[in-house]
Amino acid sequence: MRPVLPALVALALAPAIHAQATDVAQAIRDGRHALESNDPARARSLFARALAQSEQPGNAYAAAIGLGRAELWLGQVPDAEATFRRAFTLASNPDERHAARTGLAQALNAEDRPREAWKLLRDDASHDPRSTLELMRAAQALGWQDRTLPALAATRAPADTGYLGTRFDLLADDMRYATAPQIEGDTSYSHDSEGLDVWSVGASAFSPLHGDDALAQRYGVAVDTVRVSNPGNSRRLQGVSGVGQWRIGDMQSADLRLGLGQAGGWQYLQGAGHWTVQPSDDFALSAGAERAPLLTDAAIAHRIAYATYSVGATLRPGDHLYLLPTVFRQQFTDGNRRDGAAARLVLSPFDITGTPAALGGQFGVRVFRSSQPGGGIYFNPQHYRAVTAGLIGVMSLSPKWRLRATADGGRQTTDGNSVGIYTLDVSLEGRLPHNGRVQVHVMRSSAASVSGGGSGYWNNSLAVSVSYPF
Repeated sequence: MRPVLPALVALALAPAIHAQATDVAQAIRDGRHALESNDPARARSLFARALAQSEQPGNAYAAAIGLGRAELWLGQVPDAEATFRRAFTLASNPDERHAARTGLAQALNAEDRPREAWKLLRDDASHDPRSTLELMRAAQALGWQDRTLPALAATRAPADTGYLGTRFDLLADDMRYATAPQIEGDTSYSHDSEGLDVWSVGASAFSPLHGDDALAQRYGVAVDTVRVSNPGNSRRLQGVSGVGQWRIGDMQSADLRLGLGQAGGWQYLQGAGHWTVQPSDDFALSAGAERAPLLTDAAIAHRIAYATYSVGATLRPGDHLYLLPTVFRQQFTDGNRRDGAAARLVLSPFDITGTPAALGGQFGVRVFRSSQPGGGIYFNPQHYRAVTAGLIGVMSLSPKWRLRATADGGRQTTDGNSVGIYTLDVSLEGRLPHNGRVQVHVMRSSAASVSGGGSGYWNNSLAVSVSYPF
């Protein structure tokens, strides 16, 4: 009799088990329909219920994939990451594991963890537009655009005009733009409360980015002319520089711009170099050096240039949270030396659900000490300190245009005198026909700069750059 009893129990429970499986399958179908109908909140509820009730691995996997996609849509990125990791453990074949990896990579990209996303998909993206899209997103953040070209060539672009098709085409253009030879023109203008006007016009050309995973490189040349004027006087500077950019393996990058400048009978060395090593998404170390003339009438007349040497780090203690400390030394050709430090705590923007906007914030501190204060030629207090806090806003005006703005306020103290300061900074980035790029940057600030500062000081600036691949 004992062998018969379990069979009778299973027979009695079979209708209930079948009914539950049917309910789960229906919830999954309804959840998919909700996603297609742009109702991610309802989809999340349906998939979560299906996942909780699923006893069959196939249903549990399908519910987890749907739940992860709904959570991503709603901006619940940490939950989506956990859900896609669970989906990967539930996957029963290579196709299911691939879909789970792609969803997980999308969550990691949304959490500013492109290196982890890249590792997931670097050998698994070919032929699938969704995974190739995430591979390109990771490469965009890492500066590895050339590494996506094989997967891009092997993947047929999606024909739809929805999110996948639109984003795929835009990122594919970004990969081609970043690796092609380029020409760029730029101009800028600034005017401050002390009557100083600085107008610059420049042009540059770059070779294509070429190389392999061990070393990728590109080279270029840049020329510029600058006019510095104040009431009653005007001076002109010209310069030409060679440019090199290198990516060394998976962790290092470097760039160098070095050339000569001339202002009347004064010839000077100018340029900048930077090196960065980034072993993970959570940490990077950088060092830099820059040399340039001081752009004021008096400083040019006295042939004063300055060099800045800096060492900084990028620390990521949590999702969307970054700490950026820097120490620096500035050496002026008049013998003055500044030693200082700066730090910023940045909360990178979070998407605002249901809108094309994102909002973040930042807090900053900057201090320095000058060895030879005063002089009357440029802003040069003995002790300087500034503390600021503000908001960061980003808005997508369309798939091809993005607006970014920061608004900071705080106080600066120069040799014991404290005043309120503010900075408003707005930039517009967009795409031009034939894969061109344009950026417009407008700023107003009352914070001190090397050319001026103090109570009542302000500076307005405008910069425009246009670049094209060829």
